Amino acid sequence: MNKKVSLVVNLVLLVAVVILGYNLYEIIQEPVRFQKIKEQRYTKIKERLEQIRDVQKTYRAEYNEFAKDLNSLIAFVDTGKQSIIVRKDSSFMYYDEVFQQERSKDTTIVRVLGYKNVKESLFGSNFDANKLQYIPMTENKFKFEMEANKIKVGDVVVPVFEARAPNVDVFADIMDKYSDFIDKDYGLKVGSMTEPTLSGNWK
Repeated sequence: MNKKVSLVVNLVLLVAVVILGYNLYEIIQEPVRFQKIKEQRYTKIKERLEQIRDVQKTYRAEYNEFAKDLNSLIAFVDTGKQSIIVRKDSSFMYYDEVFQQERSKDTTIVRVLGYKNVKESLFGSNFDANKLQYIPMTENKFKFEMEANKIKVGDVVVPVFEARAPNVDVFADIMDKYSDFIDKDYGLKVGSMTEPTLSGNWK
């Protein structure tokens, strides 16, 4: 009888050790799994944000401002034209009233040779511009946040924009499982509404 009790106790202890070991393994592996998911999603989101930035740079070159919303950005990709510009350094003579003589002044001559399609120029004719608005790997449930404005830097007024993918949207589908590892106040972004930069916050 004692042997049977001892065997049962040993089996119970063995099961307890296995369960404890498995739980410990899961605790160790949870942050590793999340880090892998995070890297996969962030890589795709960075690529999309860089595409948005490329379109915004082209938009600014045409209109001297940034697109204020995603719909305007998408429409620009689908139907917009990009100027084909040639710049040539030159100089001309002018009469200086102060020095009472002719002087040379450098200048740049800008010529527009024609126009090309924005979509084809940046991405290729088969690119689906509509997907620019969606945060990758969210099944099109969440869109980037984007805004644009103009700010004064010294005596100069400059256009600025910012496009963001908040973590609460990026990881919405796994928030319950990995909540402890997610910074809910953070998110990837390009640009800034407070300074004239086009950099991403991951660089």
